[in-house]
Amino acid sequence: MSIKIHQLEHVYNPNTPFSHAALKGINLEIPEGKVTAIIGQTGSGKSTLVQHLNGLLIPTAGTLDICGYHIQPLLKIKDVKQLRKEVGLVFQFPEYQLFEETIEKDIAFGPKNFGVEETEASQLVRNILPVVGLDESYLDRSPFELSGGQKRRVAIAGILVLDPKVLVLDEPTAGLDPQGAKEMMTLFMRLNREQNKTVLLVTHDMEHVMKYCDHVIVLDHGAVKQTSDVKTFFEHPEWIVNIGINPPSIIRLKMRLKEAGFDIPDEIIDEDGLLKCIKRQVKIHE
Repeated sequence: MSIKIHQLEHVYNPNTPFSHAALKGINLEIPEGKVTAIIGQTGSGKSTLVQHLNGLLIPTAGTLDICGYHIQPLLKIKDVKQLRKEVGLVFQFPEYQLFEETIEKDIAFGPKNFGVEETEASQLVRNILPVVGLDESYLDRSPFELSGGQKRRVAIAGILVLDPKVLVLDEPTAGLDPQGAKEMMTLFMRLNREQNKTVLLVTHDMEHVMKYCDHVIVLDHGAVKQTSDVKTFFEHPEWIVNIGINPPSIIRLKMRLKEAGFDIPDEIIDEDGLLKCIKRQVKIHE
């Protein structure tokens, strides 16, 4: 079942001098079982939008339908507890999700909160650690003594241990070195392919969008500016430039070549295709 969002609005500090409309009439249908990127400049409403998906924020107006749950204004938090098991949200800053004195307790908190017995919760923790690249030597350590990348892995483990149907990832590779980022993205793609999990990725990294995602949603000042499949999106680099985001390296190279006089068809967005196109044109002018 797709995620359906209808006329979603969210106002912070309503009816005060500090009132701010963060989302303005959002209409979206996000496909099930796919990887969808949500992009836009800082302040465009990305984080506000995804926090509605598991009830952390309740709409000021409009509705959301996700995993069989209907979210609408004035919905009570107790009504969305089960939704938070089905829709796992990993925050941009992992410190927001870590609070227990040990890593084992932190990851086990979710299962125990849903009624899982101590012994079973402990086993679930041990099962999920290697999935995020950690081992049992971390169990008794404080999450606040870890590096930024390790904290992110623990935060992700605390979500994955609940086996959600939808993974919402807000800048999930921030704080990770290139190898760590690659490992995390590979994990998310494996969960998508092998377990058919729907993945929503909030990111500024256009290389990740191009390499891993199926669809793109562009937000701008709280409104949807563009929706597209990934291939079509990168065939139009002006869309990326217009929202002030740096295109992937291959797209930047393509733009430079076109400026230099090469005739590069819009549909060529991969290295092999670009190389063949350049070779043909160079050979003609030899």
